[in-house]
Amino acid sequence: MTQIVDTPFLFRVCYSDTDAAGFVYHARYLEIFERSRAQWLYQRDLSPSHLVNAFGILLPVRELSMKFHKPGRLDDLLSIDQLIEKRGRTQITVQQTATRINNAASGDCEPELVASAVLHIVCVDTQTLKPKGLPDWLFQINP
Repeated sequence: MTQIVDTPFLFRVCYSDTDAAGFVYHARYLEIFERSRAQWLYQRDLSPSHLVNAFGILLPVRELSMKFHKPGRLDDLLSIDQLIEKRGRTQITVQQTATRINNAASGDCEPELVASAVLHIVCVDTQTLKPKGLPDWLFQINP
């Protein structure tokens, strides 16, 4: 099952996102990708805290791998896409990409892949921390 997830999340790189070389600090991509996944929940009138309080589930990242393709820079506008590559009973595999849609330094508007990650996310019960089935309603296009 491959499912494109909603509209892209847009992220503007600011000074605090960069390292001494002026590139987006590698660990910031984890935070940017997390914000994108949270936005995916908000688009469904959900939030991480609502999943805990109303449904008793958590969605922690169990494993991830990242690749850095080109450096992101100050003022770049990044489009974060998510693709559900595989959905099992208790876990999903999500591919996330950060694509520069404007290059602030050169003025170029040709999209460029900057970073990508593959995440394995598991659904667990808040009380037992044991795997729990992913609810179907979480993946509906129009919840």
